[in-house]
Amino acid sequence: MEEAAAAGFAHDADSLRRLDDIIARECALRRWAEQAPVLQQALRAWLRHDLGLPVQPDGRRPAQVALGDLRTYQVELEFWLSSHRVDVQALDHAVRCHTLGGRPRPALLPARLEGLFKGFMDLVFLHDGRYYIADYKSNFLGDASADAGRYAPDALAEDVARHRYDLQYALYLLALHRQLRARLPDYDYDRHVGGAVYLYLRGWDGQGGGVHAERPPRALVEALDALFAGGGQ
Repeated sequence: MEEAAAAGFAHDADSLRRLDDIIARECALRRWAEQAPVLQQALRAWLRHDLGLPVQPDGRRPAQVALGDLRTYQVELEFWLSSHRVDVQALDHAVRCHTLGGRPRPALLPARLEGLFKGFMDLVFLHDGRYYIADYKSNFLGDASADAGRYAPDALAEDVARHRYDLQYALYLLALHRQLRARLPDYDYDRHVGGAVYLYLRGWDGQGGGVHAERPPRALVEALDALFAGGGQ
C-alpha cells in the first residue's frame, strides 16, 4: 500500500504494471512467488474499492471514493502527544462512551501515561474538504471468497472492539485534530475532520466488504484533548 501511495495511488496501465513488478519482486525475496498473483489482484481491487466513508454531523454520507481517486494525502504521518499523568481508565471511559455504539470490549488496566506518546498513521487524506485517517489491517477473519460475511460491518466492529482499535483511532484523531487546529486558521472539528477508515485487506470481495468506518463526535476529541493537556485529571 505504501508503494501504491508513492506511485500516486494511480491505476493507469503503466502504474499498475510497476506495482505488479514491485509485488512480484518482494514476493520472490520472501519465497512467496506463488502468492504474487493473489496480492496483485487484491491491490488492484483495493485501488477501486469504495472506502465507505462515515456519516458526517449533517447526517449525510460522503460520495463514494476509492484509494485510486485520492490526490491529497500523507503516508506514515508521524505524531507525538505529550502526556503527564494521563489516567488510562478515564481515557478508556471516554473512548467507550463515544465509539462503536457502546459495544462491549476488553477494559484497559489502571495506569498513568507519562512522557511522550509517539505514533504513525498509515494514511491521512483529504476528500471533499474533510480530513480522514486510514489504517491497514491484515487480520484474518476467514476466507472472504467463501463467506463475505466474515468481513461485513458487524464482524469488523467486533474485531475492532476485540483488539481495541477504537482506542487507536481515537488517539490518531486527537493527533490529527491538534495538527489541523495548529495549521488551519478557521479550523473546526465538525467541518474539517471526516473520521477513521480501517481497511481489512483480506476482506476485499468486490461487494464493499472489508471496511470499518467511524466518525467519533467532537465530545470525544475534546475530552481526550483535555486529558492530554492535563485538564482532565
